[in-house]
Amino acid sequence: MKVSWDQAFAWRLRRQFMEPARDAKVDAVGIVGRLCGVQAQVASSAALAVALRQNREKREAADDLERALAEGALVKTWAMRGTLHLLTPAAA
Repeated sequence: MKVSWDQAFAWRLRRQFMEPARDAKVDAVGIVGRLCGVQAQVASSAALAVALRQNREKREAADDLERALAEGALVKTWAMRGTLHLLTPAAA
């Protein structure tokens, strides 16, 4: 199978929830799980990384992330490279 650079690039964007037609149904837990963690040394950077991948209003995306953390659906822990990351409990 031959894959062009454009096809490879498009695939990477889709897998990282960065394509223009993002799926509004994907929540913070789904995003963090798909990415195998989100760097969270700076909390606002983690919130931004998740919010950019959701097709929602900023406040709604932030509320989704806060709720996932409060409910234990996501955890903030030291993981890769000795820095804080958001992970699903299964990955932690």
